[in-house]
Parts: sequence; structure tokens; C-alpha cells
Amino acid sequence: MHSSEGMNQVETIQTPVELEVFGRSDVGRVYAHNEDAFVVADLTRPEPVDAMPGPIGLQVGARGLLLAVSDGVGGANAGEVASALTLRVLRDALATVTAVGPGEALVAAVETANTVVFRAAGAAAHSGMCATLVAVLLHGNEAFVAEVGDSRAYLLRGDELVQLTRDQSCAQLLLEAGALTPESASEFNSNVILQAMGHSEAVEVALHRVALHHGDRILLCSDGLTREISDDQIQTAITIAPTLDRACSDLIDAANAAGGNDNITAVLAVVQGDALPRRTAVDHVAVEDVRAYQGSSTETSAPAGHFAAAGQEGAPS
Repeated sequence: MHSSEGMNQVETIQTPVELEVFGRSDVGRVYAHNEDAFVVADLTRPEPVDAMPGPIGLQVGARGLLLAVSDGVGGANAGEVASALTLRVLRDALATVTAVGPGEALVAAVETANTVVFRAAGAAAHSGMCATLVAVLLHGNEAFVAEVGDSRAYLLRGDELVQLTRDQSCAQLLLEAGALTPESASEFNSNVILQAMGHSEAVEVALHRVALHHGDRILLCSDGLTREISDDQIQTAITIAPTLDRACSDLIDAANAAGGNDNITAVLAVVQGDALPRRTAVDHVAVEDVRAYQGSSTETSAPAGHFAAAGQEGAPS
């Protein structure tokens, strides 16, 4: 049970922080359909944005702004349904949830979305469907980042690109254990993830928090981007592009040129506002792990095999 009094307190926070954002999703060069999805939502307004002809400007209101990317798993078993359902329920839950703060609200909304997708996956037509999720809730002068699976969020501040998320994948576990090098990890079967939205009745939501600075750029993307191009390539594309839509197009074009072996999604935003601090020469991105993923609420070996099979049998993931 969450406290309505606490959420009312959250809603009283006012801020002049503004966001310019653009998102684009591409089917890639291998699959016939796109199971990725993204959403941009001003949580004080009724309608989210999931497609846009050009960058849009939004103000961070009382309930915050949501950016999210979901990568469906399941192929013929409706991976695209899982990703779309994940984002719809996430957005609806965040617009109405009562919680003691924005981080808690984001976690509660992700857990609600997982429950809905899990129940929907019980239908024969949708059996086995699930999805990854990376979601950023901008509230006041902070960003709260939730993740399930291996879709990523990055923050670029000046010339420092920081990955805000930690892949919940077998490749990441082996990398941290020293069994893989960063170079060999890029060749590893990164379809093998440890948990996903809708795969199990319970999900362990990792949550991170970062204080925002004027000019920060935030990128959310599916693994169709990060499996094809390096972090250096990502940083270069974002840095040199004159506009957000050009940057997203350049990122997706680069991933397709490198093979385009999966669906590719990029959502890119720049944060601005007089109330935000300016970057200094000694300033670095500090990411707080509010809730680290421990793998304790999921069976890591069973999901890994399941997702590997889904990824190898003609399903984007």
C-alpha cells in the first residue's frame, strides 16, 4: 500500500526544467516486423507520444516526464504485443500511482506493468511473450532510471558518456567475472538475458538516480543499437549531429550499416533549464544505484535459456 499523502507532496514540486526529445525505431535488415516500441509522455497530460516527425519540446511538470524503450521477445508469439503493453501500462500506472517519491512510483509502475504482461502471456496466442524495459522518469532536477533486461540508458555530459544501466545478461555476468573481455563480450550471444517483463510473476526492478545538469543528453536504446556499434561511435554520433533527429538517424544508419541484425530504437533528449547547474571542467556524472539488480527474485538459468531460444528462432529481441 502506498501513501497518497506522499504522492501529493511529490506533485507540489514545480520546476522550469525543459526537455527537447526525439525518438525513432527501425526494423533493421533481418526481420520482417518491428517488436521494439518507445514512448515519451508528459505525465500531467492524457496522451503519450510514440511517434514524431521531428523533435518536440516539453516541460517537466508536477508528475514528471517519462521516456521509455521496450524490446519485445517472442517473435510469432507476440513480442510486439508485450513491448506495446509494457509501455502502455507503465505510462498509465505512473499517471495515477500514489507513492512516497518519484523513484518509488517508477518501481511500482514497472511492477504493475510486469503483472499485466505476465497475465496476458497466459493466453495461447501470446504464450511466451515478454519484453525488456528501460525507463527514465525526469522529475525536478533528477532522472530516475529503471531497467529490466538489456535495453540501455546513457547520459552524455560534455565529453563524458556514462552508461546509466547495467545489462541483466549472461554476457554482463561473464564480463564482470573476468571470463570475458570487453572485446570478446561484443561477440558473445547477447540475446541471453536474465529477466524480462512478463516472463515471471515477479520482477526485480533495478533503479538508478542521477542529478541533471543543463545540456545533459540522455539516450535510451534497444540492444539492436548497442550490439552493432560501440559506445565511442554512439558518443561521436550524438556529439556531431546538429539536431536530435539527425543524431537518431545517424545512430540507426550506423547500426544498419554494421549488419542491422535486430530491430533498432533510439530515443534522445537534451535537458535544459536555468535552475539546473552548468557543467564545470571537474564535474563528472555521478550515478546512484538506488536498487541494484541481484538476480534474487528470478531464476537466472531458466530465463537465460528461454530468451536465447527466442532470439535464435527468428524473433527479434
